[in-house]
Amino acid sequence: MEPDNRVRCPSCGEHKRAEDFVRNRATKTGRGAYCKPCHNRIGRANREKHHGSTRAFWLKRRYGVEAVQVEWMILRQGGLCAVCGRRPAVHVDHDHGTGLVRGILCFNCNRGLGKLREDPGLMRAAIGYLEGTI
Repeated sequence: MEPDNRVRCPSCGEHKRAEDFVRNRATKTGRGAYCKPCHNRIGRANREKHHGSTRAFWLKRRYGVEAVQVEWMILRQGGLCAVCGRRPAVHVDHDHGTGLVRGILCFNCNRGLGKLREDPGLMRAAIGYLEGTI
C-alpha cells in the first residue's frame, strides 16, 4: 500500500487518492487503473485512433451512422437545417421510437422538436395557437 492510502497511476506515475481514479465495478477495489485525467486522455486517443474523432465515435455509438453519412446528409440539405432551412445543420435528429436518423437540424429546431416531445398533435396545437385559431 502506498503512503497515506494513495495509489500510483501507471500512466503519469503520480500517487493520488483513490477518489482521483475512475470508478470500475469490475475491479476488486472498485476503481480503474488510471487516474481520471489519464483515463480521459487515453480514451480520447483511442477514439481518435479507431474512429477518426470523438464525434465519429459518438455518431456511431448513439445513432449507428458514420461521420461520412452525416456529412452527406448535410450536403443534401445544402448545409442548412432540414426544418427551418436558415441556420447551419449540426445536430443529428433521430426518431426516439425507432432510433432511425431523420436529418440534421440546427440547435433551435432540434431543441424545439424535443421540447414538444416529437408529438405531432402538440405541434399542430402550437401552430394553431400561433395562427390564433385556437
